[in-house]
Amino acid sequence: MSSISDIKNEIFGNLQQEQKEEQNRPINQMQEKNFYEPISDEIDINMLKPFNENPFKLCNSEDLEELAESIKDEGLLNPIILWKKEDTYTILSGHNRVEALKILGYQKLDKTMYKIKEDISLDDARLILVDTNLVQRKEILPSEKARAYKIQQNVLNKNKSIRSVNFMTENAINTGEMAEDESLFLGETNNKILESRTTIFRYLRLNYLINKLLEKVDDNELSIKIAIELSYLDEDTQEEIFIYFFVDKIEKLNLDIAKKIRQEYKKMPINRNTLDVIIEKMKKKKVSKQSYKINVKDIEQITDKSFSNEKEARDFILKCIKFYEENN
Repeated sequence: MSSISDIKNEIFGNLQQEQKEEQNRPINQMQEKNFYEPISDEIDINMLKPFNENPFKLCNSEDLEELAESIKDEGLLNPIILWKKEDTYTILSGHNRVEALKILGYQKLDKTMYKIKEDISLDDARLILVDTNLVQRKEILPSEKARAYKIQQNVLNKNKSIRSVNFMTENAINTGEMAEDESLFLGETNNKILESRTTIFRYLRLNYLINKLLEKVDDNELSIKIAIELSYLDEDTQEEIFIYFFVDKIEKLNLDIAKKIRQEYKKMPINRNTLDVIIEKMKKKKVSKQSYKINVKDIEQITDKSFSNEKEARDFILKCIKFYEENN
C-alpha cells in the first residue's frame, strides 16, 4: 500500500516533469502555439462588399483622406456594421470608414472593428442601413434623404409596420452607430432624426425629379419648395425646364414661376415656346399690378388747388389723365 508521501511524490513529480519539458521546448514552437494561431475573428477587408441599394454617396477623396487621418489619430470610434449571409460580408454602415481603412493600409478587421448582423432579412438590412446612417451622418444631401425615406416607406408599407418614435435611435444604439458627437445623447438624437410628416413628404417628392434637377437641389441652386412643384411634371417636361432655366438661362426660376408652370401644365404642353408665353404674361401682370403714390401736397403746389382728402386729389389726377389722353 502506497504511503501519502509516495502519492505526493507521484503527483508533483509528474507536474515538475511537464514544466521541465515546457521550459526545454524550442522558443519558435512556443511562439507558434501561443502567438501565431490563426485568429478566426479577423475578416479580410477585401472580402467586404458594398450594399448595392445604399442611397448615401461615398465621400470625395479629400474627405476620405481627412477621415483616414482621424482614424489614425483617434482610432475607429464606431464599429462597421456587416451583414453576414453565407460566406459573404455586406457593409450596412461604414462604407466610408472601410475606404479610409484601405487608405491606411489595413488588410483585416479585428473583432473590435465590426459588428455582425446575421439572421436578418433583406428588408431588415435596408432599415438598418438607412436608420444608422440617418443617425450617424452629420451632413446628408437632400437626394440622399429622399432615397433613404423612399426605402423606409417601401419596406414599412410592405410589412404594414408601425414604428415607435424611438425606433431609429434604439436601433442605432444597438448596432453601435451613435454619432461621434459626445453631446449627442438620446433626447437630442430624437429631435435630430425625427422629421415632421410634412418634411418627409417633401423629401419623398424629390424622388420624382430627374437626376439633373435633383443635382441642382444638392448644389443649392434649386430650392426644395421649387423642386416639389416641378416634381409633379413628367420627365420630358422637366428636361425642357432644365434646359430653359439652367442651360440656356433664359430666365431665373423662382417659386411663382414654378407654380405657374405646374398650373399651366394641366392645360397645355410645356416647351420653350409655351415657357416664353408664361414668362411674358407674368411680367406684364406684374407691371400692371404696380401702384404709385403721389403726395397730395405736391399736387396742390403744382395746381394751386387744395384738397380736403386723398380721394379728391385722386379724382382730380384721373380727370387730368383722361383729358390728356383725349387731347394728346
